[in-house]
Amino acid sequence: MISRALVSKKKAGLLSTGLFLLGLAVLIFTDLWWPGIMLAVGLPLALRQYLLARTYDMGITLLVFVGTYVTVQFDISWRVFLPVLFTIGAIYILCREFMTPDPDEEPEDEVDKEEDIQHEIEEKRK
Repeated sequence: MISRALVSKKKAGLLSTGLFLLGLAVLIFTDLWWPGIMLAVGLPLALRQYLLARTYDMGITLLVFVGTYVTVQFDISWRVFLPVLFTIGAIYILCREFMTPDPDEEPEDEVDKEEDIQHEIEEKRK
């Protein structure tokens, strides 16, 4: 069963960019760059992946970015934990890249294009 995106790619990009800019503003006001930048980058990525119905990608993104933030913020021994987080993320990305078909290579049929256009029109009306 293929999940459908909650919003169009354009809308998801705009929302994640807005969250990123908001995160940067919070970092500037609080002057807590490290490890706050991990949340400012990771949460918008996860939001975009969630809105595009890429829940597994969102989970890995949250695991890596929020895990790094928690490790540093709460002074957890990162010499073992961070390499494990990044290794899990890297293995997932490599497996996903080489074991799943690339949706950009598949020709998009007219019905999908029409549904995307209709979805964007409905979003603009709201």
